[in-house]
Amino acid sequence: MTAEGKVFADLGDGEFGCRAAGFERDGSRYFVKFAVHEMGVASQRRAITVHEQVQHPALIPLIQVLEGDRGPILVFPWCDASPLRQSQRMRQAPLSDVIRAIRDVIDVHRVIDDAGFVSIDLYDGNLLYRDRVFLIDVDEYRPAPFRLDTPRTLGSTRFMAPEEFHQGAWLDSRTMVFQLGRAMAVPLDPPRGEYPDRCPALGPVIRQATAPDPEARYPTVADLTAGLDAALARAGLSPP
Repeated sequence: MTAEGKVFADLGDGEFGCRAAGFERDGSRYFVKFAVHEMGVASQRRAITVHEQVQHPALIPLIQVLEGDRGPILVFPWCDASPLRQSQRMRQAPLSDVIRAIRDVIDVHRVIDDAGFVSIDLYDGNLLYRDRVFLIDVDEYRPAPFRLDTPRTLGSTRFMAPEEFHQGAWLDSRTMVFQLGRAMAVPLDPPRGEYPDRCPALGPVIRQATAPDPEARYPTVADLTAGLDAALARAGLSPP
């Protein structure tokens, strides 16, 4: 405890260049993220760029940027929620709430796509769920398209598109569509990550989104949205 506030949670060990903490001050709680070396400084600045150009109810907003000894310190409101895959509320939610969550994940990335960015390191750990879905940690999102200049991108292999493992590949909207296809499957509890038990009508949408060949996927996130809405309509499920 200090006169200014207290740290109530230590979140992250700085493995990828940043550390984060939950900070409480004057009865309000915040998520604070700061760099511990140059890799983290670059990711913090990327996050600032995304937040400057993207606002969406599902994106936890950046509310303050402070300059520290090792670069910018980012301050967000605290979100009392659980990672999507671990959320008991999501597992117990009715199908209508699950569909809304999927739609929100896609819609925030439609705005990100329209703003000219591609998601990197998108996985179920930076999708939080309480009564709805919230997106955090857009540090690795990049202006699109961009050529991969490393052997692979950062991220969970469960969500990464095939081209993210090929140095020199171009990453663009179709890369993000693949990741979103993987993310769609998480709240639907699919066996072996293939066919969604809770809403079989979305199976074809997920399969097209996650096609190994980028040319076989939906070209943009807006096209994925249209495909999702059409599948829901055919199944008699109104989009939220």
